[in-house]
Amino acid sequence: MNKHDRLRQGVIIVGALLSIALLIAGVLLLRTAFSPAAQTENIEPATPGEFLILVAPFQHQGGKAYDFGAELANDLRQAPHNADDYRVADMAHAPDENEIPELVQSYHPRVIVTGAYDETNIDAWVYFIPPETLPPELAQTEGSFLLFSDLKPERYHIYAPRGLGNPLQYLQYWIIGQSQFWAGDDQRAVESFELAQQMEPSVTPVNRRAEMDRFTSTILRALGYIIGPVRGDWPVARDFYYRAFTLDPDSLGAALGLAASLTQLNELDKATDILQAVLREHPDAWQVYFALAEIKAQQGQKEEALALYEQAINILITEKRPEFQQALADVYFSRGYYYYQQGDFASALADYQQAQALGRKDVYLLSNLGWTAYLLGDYDAAAEASSEAAALAPEQPDLAFNKALHLLAAGRYDEAKEAYNEAIQLTLQYDDVLIRSRYFGVAYHDLEELASKRPDLQPIIQEIQNEIDIANG
Repeated sequence: MNKHDRLRQGVIIVGALLSIALLIAGVLLLRTAFSPAAQTENIEPATPGEFLILVAPFQHQGGKAYDFGAELANDLRQAPHNADDYRVADMAHAPDENEIPELVQSYHPRVIVTGAYDETNIDAWVYFIPPETLPPELAQTEGSFLLFSDLKPERYHIYAPRGLGNPLQYLQYWIIGQSQFWAGDDQRAVESFELAQQMEPSVTPVNRRAEMDRFTSTILRALGYIIGPVRGDWPVARDFYYRAFTLDPDSLGAALGLAASLTQLNELDKATDILQAVLREHPDAWQVYFALAEIKAQQGQKEEALALYEQAINILITEKRPEFQQALADVYFSRGYYYYQQGDFASALADYQQAQALGRKDVYLLSNLGWTAYLLGDYDAAAEASSEAAALAPEQPDLAFNKALHLLAAGRYDEAKEAYNEAIQLTLQYDDVLIRSRYFGVAYHDLEELASKRPDLQPIIQEIQNEIDIANG
């Protein structure tokens, strides 16, 4: 092959490669043009903490044309609510189910609604993507760790007869209730969820009933949580959870809520029966093992409780996702507290430290860790943890006194004196004499206990006790 032939062949190859590259680029451009991200490119992605609702046009499958999607979006916008509750955005087209993950990744919505209708019926598909964590107002309530652990996106297929005046109003109030619940506004959330329940269709076709029951169960579970763990009315919460569980026996959340309610009402055998039945359907549900461990601990069945804690830990320990690591930390904390109650302080401290290593840094863990380390004579670790706990809750005199005590035991005398003075001044802010006396009395007693262990500290302990006596009047 001569020089000119080689040159010509090279030009042909390069041209072919360029054609292929242009073809691939064209295909990618077409894919982008028809992707949901491109068709909804005018939608601003949700900011952190924002409750974004995406509403798609409903597909017309018969009967007179009507834009139910636009009506739902407008009703949501016009409903009386705080401006920060949620934001509604209209989508350009109805997405296929396989497009939902891209929408979630691109825009971070909390709710996506799409649907179809014919002459008589409306079907809506509702995708709900819960936040990763509860709001602070709800996160510290009893049961939040168990009932809202490992939340996953959910898809609901709901129904409405077309003949109603506002057939999707119950969905509207469900969405509003979810936005209020996840903002920590439990009072308004209850009102919205109750309206959603009242406005559901009174008659549902047999072939739509199972999915509608599952949707109704979510309303009842939310009400059960607010009434029970948040407000402490466990008898009413039990009734909500019982109805939720009856409508959706496969719901792990409904079963756990009902078991938690029964446990609070000291109906431990009934709670155990429900959890063991659920375990047969969900053998890898760490939440069930943990709930059973808590019941066995309450019943004084130590070996069974510890075995169940261990099973929950063994399931969680293989998972690397952040939410599982958080759950594992919480299980270690709970088992540590059980060890503490049993007087096994070394095991308790080891579990508290495991929870801390997994990322728990709240006041409950740090204060328990600090006190347990103090009881074991690790005064440096006690002072560090107690100081962190007091910094997280600077309004609590008991934590301030613990910090001061542990600094004193660690030999950090100047810091301890300053901390005791701060704790005394904090206590004096209470007008109630009985409250002040209780805090001062516990602090005085703790100093006596330390003096019995550390006679070398007797002079400084006596000095601090005198200051407490003067402050207490």
